[in-house]
Amino acid sequence: MEALRAVMVDEARGDTFHLPPYGGAKSERRTFRVVGGGLYGLGRMGVRAGVTQLFDTETGELIAIVGGATNLRVGATMGLAAQYLARPDARSIGLLGSGRNALPILECLKIVRPIERVDVYSPTPAHRNRLAERATAALGIPVTSRDTPTAAISGADIIVVGTSSYTPVLSFEDVRPGTHVTSMGMSTELDEPIYLRVDQFVAPSREQEVESASPVAHPHVEGHLYRLVQDGRYDPSSIVELGSIMNGAAAARNGPTDINLFRESRGGVGDVALANWVYERAREAGLGVEVDL
Repeated sequence: MEALRAVMVDEARGDTFHLPPYGGAKSERRTFRVVGGGLYGLGRMGVRAGVTQLFDTETGELIAIVGGATNLRVGATMGLAAQYLARPDARSIGLLGSGRNALPILECLKIVRPIERVDVYSPTPAHRNRLAERATAALGIPVTSRDTPTAAISGADIIVVGTSSYTPVLSFEDVRPGTHVTSMGMSTELDEPIYLRVDQFVAPSREQEVESASPVAHPHVEGHLYRLVQDGRYDPSSIVELGSIMNGAAAARNGPTDINLFRESRGGVGDVALANWVYERAREAGLGVEVDL
């Protein structure tokens, strides 16, 4: 989380750059998602295409290939957001989705807020039941599988949405005042009114959030946010970058009745920062395999 905190502040200062994301949409010729970017301050850039390839920007040298860290980035980023955006007394989570990112997200949210219970829903009972069992053991609090989305989010202080859905699974009308909504899947997993009516919409990168909803990023799919911007119904400059809240340039809206939304970046400079953190720790510990190219 601390490695990614610095990235958010650098983003708000303009000390990062992004490569346009591509791929990952459902189609006859499915591709995995390719994202990348760079960190001027660290002198690193990278591309994640299954694994993250990390480069030294001064020499152009490939210095590391790091895999298996995406779910750590997702959980840590959403945990950082909740630290600033969720109400201090937030104690319950309603989770929609039971994929591989779900448990790391819950673990990071529990670090920053006094979470006492979690309710989870996903369409496949076996998946949500398995997650509930694993999360109860890992978190030491009750994690309950629910039969409907409404049962999972009813009364929740934090709503987590992490799905691969191309239609909305959460509507603004389902969100009660004072809730922090945090989302890491396609922008289509939220309905349009959520983007239009929340008190504050926060993302790691304003630019990347709009790009990630475009048909270029996901062929054959046009995200709600991209369409709202293209139709002139949403001003992207109103998206608050998380780093600007961290450095005090913007205030967080997390009052008792405010509804705020955070969208996880879905990769890019966060992957680069995390890969560099792993690379530096591995070098310190004498781990990894050196290869001459």
